[in-house]
Amino acid sequence: MPMSPLKILLSLSLLASAFAEPFQPKFYAFQNGVNFKNSAATLKELGFDGISQVRAHPTGLPNQVQSFEAAGLKVLSIYLNVNDKPIEPATVQALANRDALIELTIQKMSPMTVEAVRQTAAMAKNLKIKVALYPHHGFAVATMPQAMDLIKKVNHPNLGVMFNLCHFLKNEDPKTLETTLEKSGSKLFAVSTCGADLGGESWNQLIQPLDKGDFPQERLFRALNSLKFSGPVGLQCFAVKGDKHDNLQKSMAAWKTIIRNLAK
Repeated sequence: MPMSPLKILLSLSLLASAFAEPFQPKFYAFQNGVNFKNSAATLKELGFDGISQVRAHPTGLPNQVQSFEAAGLKVLSIYLNVNDKPIEPATVQALANRDALIELTIQKMSPMTVEAVRQTAAMAKNLKIKVALYPHHGFAVATMPQAMDLIKKVNHPNLGVMFNLCHFLKNEDPKTLETTLEKSGSKLFAVSTCGADLGGESWNQLIQPLDKGDFPQERLFRALNSLKFSGPVGLQCFAVKGDKHDNLQKSMAAWKTIIRNLAK
């Protein structure tokens, strides 16, 4: 007896699900949580894909890239700011052609900011580096809507945004999480997360190891999975108390649990 159209559609849907790529973003530790004699070897041992948000001077960045690549890891991103002058190519040259990111803050807005960001995005595109605005509490671009507004004004395909959980919880309504991510669309280039307390006000409450805090991490990553997000994820570690190695180890264990639960 032939299958009904409904059963055929259901079968095809189940088959597609079975062969769908698992949601497993690359996971990087922010440099502010890594302070070891051999950072590359330590992060590799712990299971991270590399390091992100580095603040290396141009003369130090090539050595850092070489060190991590020798360990089979990656320097994902460099943390920079633009107010009214674009980033010089020499600052990021070591990250060229490596699918890297500039995490870009805007501390102050001036009449020249839009053009400076546009020139930065164009320069980075030539080096095959993406530029992601980094909304930061207290800066001119502090929220996701402010970042999206600037992206529209700049109007360059190489400019996107990075969603940062701690700054989102500090500045925006947690209830808007899903709609905020959805509005970012294809401009969502990267994400950072950490353990955090809903309703937290201090950075000690908003930036914790990933196994701490009452913010439901699976909510964030289920939303990202539903949007088919495929970018990198960074672990924010700014001023987290305790032993750095222990914090990273526990955060990696929490990360594996999150990904495992999403697959259920």
